[in-house]
Amino acid sequence: MVALVALAACGSPEERAAREQQAARGAMAEAESAGRQAAALPHTGLWSEAHVMDRLVRAGVAPRAHDGPTPHTPWMGRAPIALRAGGGEVFVWIYADSVARRAVTDALDPDTGAPRGTVAPFAPPLLFVTQNNLAAVITGGSERNIERIMLAFQAGLPAAP
Repeated sequence: MVALVALAACGSPEERAAREQQAARGAMAEAESAGRQAAALPHTGLWSEAHVMDRLVRAGVAPRAHDGPTPHTPWMGRAPIALRAGGGEVFVWIYADSVARRAVTDALDPDTGAPRGTVAPFAPPLLFVTQNNLAAVITGGSERNIERIMLAFQAGLPAAP
């Protein structure tokens, strides 16, 4: 009897799908809200989480928070901003400036985003991108969406006039 009540509480597959879609729309609305904050930030050329969200929203890849565990990357010196976007995952590390980012990323294998000679903890296919104070690993999703995300980051941000 308890199992029957539990199944009835779950609802039909259509209701579950509707709840999942509503949750996804809510997550995308949060990303868009965070992205809108980027317009108010000064033009320094330095990345922030708001800039990342803004660029991903503009790239049309529907960023939202990553709800699972993140890959273990102690060599990056910090936890990543973990997102789902474009059918894949995006892990972003933001440093104080490009010098601080280079101190970490120059020693990494540009094909894996991990120290040379080690196995990357990211699922293939992956793309490692650096731009100014940002380092990112894009993994999964279609080639088109991976390219959209890469271009959104590689375009950089406006610097002070």
